[in-house]
Amino acid sequence: MKKRIWALALTAVFLLTACSGSESTTGDFSVTAGEDAQTAAASGLTLSMRVPETLNPLRNRDESVDRILKLMFLPFIGQGENGKPEGGVAENWTLSADGMSLAVNLKQNIKWADGTSLTADDVVFSYDTIVGSEEDAVYKNVTNYVASCTKTGTYSVTVNFREAFSNNISALYFPIIPAAHYQGQTEMDSAANMNPVGNGPYRMESYTMASSMVLVPNESYSGTVPNISTITVKITGSADTDDYSFSQGILDTMVTDSTSAGRYLAADDKMKGTAFDAGVYDFIGFNFGRDLFQDKNLRQAVAYVVPKDYIYESVYLKYAEMSNTPVSPASWLYEENVVPYNYDASMASTLLKNAGWADSNNDGVLEKEKENGTKEELRITMLVNKENTARNQIASRMEEELEAIGFEVTIDAQPYDVYSEKFATGDFDLVVGGWKMSEVLNLAPFFVTDGDYNYIGYSNEEVDQLLQTANSAIGEGQTLLAYSNLQKKLAEELPYVSIAYRQDVLLTSSYVGGEIHPTRINVFDGIEYWTLQQKGR
Repeated sequence: MKKRIWALALTAVFLLTACSGSESTTGDFSVTAGEDAQTAAASGLTLSMRVPETLNPLRNRDESVDRILKLMFLPFIGQGENGKPEGGVAENWTLSADGMSLAVNLKQNIKWADGTSLTADDVVFSYDTIVGSEEDAVYKNVTNYVASCTKTGTYSVTVNFREAFSNNISALYFPIIPAAHYQGQTEMDSAANMNPVGNGPYRMESYTMASSMVLVPNESYSGTVPNISTITVKITGSADTDDYSFSQGILDTMVTDSTSAGRYLAADDKMKGTAFDAGVYDFIGFNFGRDLFQDKNLRQAVAYVVPKDYIYESVYLKYAEMSNTPVSPASWLYEENVVPYNYDASMASTLLKNAGWADSNNDGVLEKEKENGTKEELRITMLVNKENTARNQIASRMEEELEAIGFEVTIDAQPYDVYSEKFATGDFDLVVGGWKMSEVLNLAPFFVTDGDYNYIGYSNEEVDQLLQTANSAIGEGQTLLAYSNLQKKLAEELPYVSIAYRQDVLLTSSYVGGEIHPTRINVFDGIEYWTLQQKGR
């Protein structure tokens, strides 16, 4: 499969721009330095984002701005909580027999905030906008999968893919913008690009430059009318500012990791924390360049002493989904019925004994006689990034567990740059590491022979074939079966010992209630069902 299909998670670029405080008018909303936002914040929901370079969602390069723009724009094809494609502005779709094109029928009741109807012209224009966007725009990676998008009717389009790939449809989660409004707007901060006209549950009422934005329900929205009548979006300079503002009650929400979430929730029992998949896969990897780890018995012995209960409780503070495969348990493609390797130190010792390892000199370290008559001792180094607290905790506990069954372990804790270089060049025996996985799942770069990110040097012809089958599967049934077979084989082979997929946490203040269901791809998914108690009561 071509390299472009192996794109990983998107990188967001945070840009701060200087703005004046003078009043101006852009389109049909006001840009002011007045007190509208302060009044709204007293009674409405308060969120945050960085200073927007643009409010055109397809040209935006900042993740925090993208989160807010999702309140105003619906995606082409959405995703459910399990990552399965569903909904959006698409009514239904049909994948061609060869997997190279997708015929999509659009919903015919979707209106833009200005009252006009969404049509196929808007979808084609949106894709063309992505093609012409900056290389680090949030949705630029769509072009890694989609070759073209053509109109086939007033409410229908055909998407042509670059290759037949089982998860192509997952790449179609990008916002649709109205062609009539954005046509010809070449400047990032032009009048139209700073005046978002969307089709989502909210629309922008006002924007105070470098200060705040006020959102109100979009009267043209085709879905459920939001319960919360006003959202104020504060412009903040950094995640640290968000942290402080949330702690002071200025913001009503904050996305954070397990450590910060635990601290906040312990301090305020009225606060709510809702966990969601962060897409970060943690593992213990073996260096297959070392003869030692060619023996599956030894890899299995390591797997049997990974204390997952301890890691879940004490390292992740229960904000993780423990996994037995490299696929997230939150995904519709996750296979539960694989070899689990539940903690069993006795089984680990038995496997080592059966593989010929013994402590003949009673020094606590196992050894094994090699074919040339020399003895090899079970001494290993374990690489870890010393700046990652969770993985350091895992490495320290694994050192104890492995030494208890006869290993001698040296932890090689390195700064990220050194760790990355050592990992990529194979300078390790074991590695405690992790990958930030793309929303468009593709395991080939990590496991296929000579894959771009196969730093462990793993090679298995059967796995290579299963990866090819998984990537070329057409349709949900074939894809589900292919990923099931792949995960079962990977769990049996153990190129990595899968530990967990970490979770982030959406913290909400005591004022916020209702149905809160953040997802990795949209932390404010279903915000129309949130409720808000009036502040000060």
